[in-house]
Amino acid sequence: MKKRILAVIMAVCVSMTALPADVSAAEDSAVQTESTQKTSPAEKSAQTENAGNAAEELTGTEMTETEETTETVTIETETIETEEPAETETSETEKPAETETSETEKPAETETIETETTETESTETETAETETEESTETETTETETEEPTETETAETETVQAAELNYMMVESPYVETPGTQNVVLSLGTGDEQLSDIVLNYKNLTTGKAYQTKTAGIEEDMIRFTMDFSENGQAGEYQITSVQFTQEKTKQEILLSDLGMDVRFGVNEQAETNPDQVLYDEDAYADVDADVVTMSADGEVISENTVENVLEQGISEAVASVADNLKGANSNVKVVLDPGHDGTHAGASGFGVQEADLTLKIATYCKEELSTYNGITVYMTRESASCPAGGGDNIACLDARANLAKNVGANVLVSFHLNTANGTARGVEVYYPNSNYNAQVGSNGQALAKKICDKLAALGLNYRGTLIRNASYDKYPDGSAADYYGLIRRCKNNGIPGLIIEHAFLDNANDYYTYLSSDDKLKALGVADATAIAEYFGLTKGAQTVTCTYTQSRADGSLKIKWSGLDNVDYYEIWRDTKDAYDYEKIDEVSDATSFIDDTVELGTRYYYLVRPVFNDGTTGEYSKSISGVALAKTNFTKIEAKSGKKVALTWKKVSQAEGYLIYRKDSEDGKYNQIGKVTSGKTLTYTDTVKSNNKTYTYKIQAYNTNNGKQGVGAYSSTKSAKTLAKAKITGITSSNEEVLKISWNKVSGAKGYIISRSTKKDSGYSEIDTVSGEKTTSYTDDTVKAGKTYYYKVEAYNVNSGTKGYGGASDAVAGKTAKRTKITSIVSTNEKTLTIKWNKITGAYGYRIKRSTDEDGTYKVVKTIKSGNTTSYKDTSVKAGKTYYYTVETMVKTGDNICYSGDSASMEGRTAKKAKIKYAVSNGSNQIEVNWGAVRGAYGYRIKRSTSKNGTYKVVATLKGKNNTTYQDKKLKTAKTYYYKVETINKVNGKKGYSGNSAAVSAKTLKTTSITAVKATGSTSVRLEWKAVDGASGYQIYRSTSKDSGYKKVGQVKGKNTKKYEDKTLEAGKTYYYQVRAYKSNSAKNGVASFSKAQKAWTIKQVVFSQICF
Repeated sequence: MKKRILAVIMAVCVSMTALPADVSAAEDSAVQTESTQKTSPAEKSAQTENAGNAAEELTGTEMTETEETTETVTIETETIETEEPAETETSETEKPAETETSETEKPAETETIETETTETESTETETAETETEESTETETTETETEEPTETETAETETVQAAELNYMMVESPYVETPGTQNVVLSLGTGDEQLSDIVLNYKNLTTGKAYQTKTAGIEEDMIRFTMDFSENGQAGEYQITSVQFTQEKTKQEILLSDLGMDVRFGVNEQAETNPDQVLYDEDAYADVDADVVTMSADGEVISENTVENVLEQGISEAVASVADNLKGANSNVKVVLDPGHDGTHAGASGFGVQEADLTLKIATYCKEELSTYNGITVYMTRESASCPAGGGDNIACLDARANLAKNVGANVLVSFHLNTANGTARGVEVYYPNSNYNAQVGSNGQALAKKICDKLAALGLNYRGTLIRNASYDKYPDGSAADYYGLIRRCKNNGIPGLIIEHAFLDNANDYYTYLSSDDKLKALGVADATAIAEYFGLTKGAQTVTCTYTQSRADGSLKIKWSGLDNVDYYEIWRDTKDAYDYEKIDEVSDATSFIDDTVELGTRYYYLVRPVFNDGTTGEYSKSISGVALAKTNFTKIEAKSGKKVALTWKKVSQAEGYLIYRKDSEDGKYNQIGKVTSGKTLTYTDTVKSNNKTYTYKIQAYNTNNGKQGVGAYSSTKSAKTLAKAKITGITSSNEEVLKISWNKVSGAKGYIISRSTKKDSGYSEIDTVSGEKTTSYTDDTVKAGKTYYYKVEAYNVNSGTKGYGGASDAVAGKTAKRTKITSIVSTNEKTLTIKWNKITGAYGYRIKRSTDEDGTYKVVKTIKSGNTTSYKDTSVKAGKTYYYTVETMVKTGDNICYSGDSASMEGRTAKKAKIKYAVSNGSNQIEVNWGAVRGAYGYRIKRSTSKNGTYKVVATLKGKNNTTYQDKKLKTAKTYYYKVETINKVNGKKGYSGNSAAVSAKTLKTTSITAVKATGSTSVRLEWKAVDGASGYQIYRSTSKDSGYKKVGQVKGKNTKKYEDKTLEAGKTYYYQVRAYKSNSAKNGVASFSKAQKAWTIKQVVFSQICF
């Protein structure tokens, strides 16, 4: 039941697209037989003799008569008269009595097809399938009976891939954000399938995609694709289905099946109609909505799958709009008794199909003649061929042409089935939905009603079916109907049905339904009853049935009724109240309609029609029918909006049920109906067009309906609008913390742009300004606050007939004002580096550091830092001792847009120049003196010391003052070498900076010597001796007449090992004191050790005594 309902849904949903490559007729599962037989040459000969003249040979594929193995696949369904392409059409041939075949189209390539015949052979232009004993293939035989008990299948080494039965796309158009559902039938539902994916691609961008299953129910598989972004727009094509079957990877390429399944996202895509065979077993457990549409694309009903399941097939089919009913003043039906004396058809139980179908059709005609408002035509009323005994093609042409020539509403062809006696029941074939969908839907509805009536007699219900040709196409390229009669009728715009009433070779069907005239009559009456009910025909007194009234565009009102035989004329009576004071307003001869051009627009009128017969008698008055002539629609406003949308507004038309919208796309183009408003109270319509830079012209027409017939008022005046493309914001920038500049692309045809702003991305937008001019593509918003995020939209507008049209708001783009920072310090790190520090700004994307050599000069960016957490920068491109000025600018980023705060307050920075050490010398045995040159602008100096040249230097002293350039380093170890560096300090804006260390200079403390001897060498001279000092360049001798003071240098000797000195400048008889110290030569200043302990000496006139003092 599930499959049956889904089949109906898919049949009526022309908005759905389903495209299998090749589908054969669905069969009753209880009786389907597929077999491959081996046939001996003798048997083939017998078959050839028995083939005879098949009235309607099934030739779905071209085959070659050969002694080699071919395959014959047999089904129980009788195939009906169809045609071959012109180049392969054949004459009718006889067939075995127990098997009926029929004419079919014959493709250019060889293909194995399903056919009722188990053993047939064609005439010289058509060769039936033959089977030989020299079969080279392993054949599989499946036999299903009414009560199947077992299926035997030969094992094969390879996995037979599941076949794609059909595919259905929920909507040919998806607007973002939106969802597309695709449902397909894969295999039988019994296979073990996994990892099923659907591949599709965007034909606009070339990108390929893949989606996994969203739901599986037996062989039905659903895929769901979400389209949430405008960037996903384009025309999409489904390319393949991939799956794993019994551990084997499989892929079905839709192109290999001749399928072209497409849909559009934010744009229309051309989609092909279905090629699906709908059978009663197709199930519908699919999470999708069903929308039934008419041939012009208007929604007729909307049902969920659940609703359709509840209401059943009959009601679902009945919901389809049916323009068969009331399409003509008098229903015209062509009854076609299948086969004839030349093309006898099937046989069984001693009777011929052609004889029985003529009787059933005749009984049907007799019953239909008891109804009012119908004319019945028969393609034949004897055993003679309608084409005078011509071939199959001529015979089919004659039958279809009769329906065309009389303007038939439908052609019903009567047939009987055969299937080797194994099958039973009724089935009805109707047109597929390709090429002319309305013909298919109308045929389906009538087919269902006929099948129901016949099944009510007790016949096994085999359902309503379609069958598609494997190769033949309709003019639009879609798959043609398989049966030639149905195909010919569709080409003429007429639904053609084939009723297979019962199985002539089945004993139960024959003896229950076909074995007597009364039983055949029951079939014909059932057919007639279904046709009459479908067209709403009634039996009774001689009166007409008013079928509809119709408002006309010229302001008149048309009344239509069913015609009667032997009528002289019809009286037309009118009233405005449907009371008893009708007035006869006219008489009509030779017509079954009347146009009342004396009505007032918007006023409801009631009409009666009474026939006056040729014998002067009058019939009964018809039942009253009312109608309203609709006024011209007042088209008041047109407005382009949202890029590809145009909004129309009009005033209400009295008594209108809705409005028809027409559009032409160019100045010389034609108007086409593009929309329908189904409520008379709805006075607006928004049209989605294909181009966003094009002028479209519209007109509107009110409509109402009467008994399913649509009437209209006069067209409105026309109005045109030019659509606009959406603007696109290209950037939002900022030059300071209270300004944001929005830029966008130019929109062709725009008269200006509207700028809207919000503090939230998805809501709260308000218009802040409008700028005029197509070329105006930026706007500066100076009403923002520092450090805050804003969202902007820009919409282009034009003016149409005095009304603004809009291109639709651009996508929202965020811009954030950047808050200014503050420089906290600029210090010299060394003589070629200034370190700038500033305050961190929350939310900053980064900072730009700018520099100038003049506080009021031009500041240039020296560094851009893309980190909001970095708040310092070392400028290493500066010169020693030079003054610079800096500013820092905050950056924030939203999306791809960077905004700037504007410059912070400037701050001065100056590098400290390195000092240069002049000398470092020993200045005592435990002290070293360091001296350097003064540095301009210095605040002071730091003296650093180390015990090794490349060791760690520690600050030993900090001196303030530019000219404080000498330092005595005391308390050092004797005879040890020390290394010194001096670093200049400057002070700018209260912050100290440093130059970096000078070059290192070393000095060694000299050891203190000791005087070892003092010896008088005369009354006026003394010779001193002392110990040598390592590293000394020489020694200095000091003398005093006082032990503790007054020492003066009296001599100096060079050489480390020069350890004596004679003082010859003494006075006799006087006491002296001596001290000696080592010295080290230096170009700037000699280094010296500490003085030795004092040595006392005195002179006498003759002898000098000496004493070492302690």
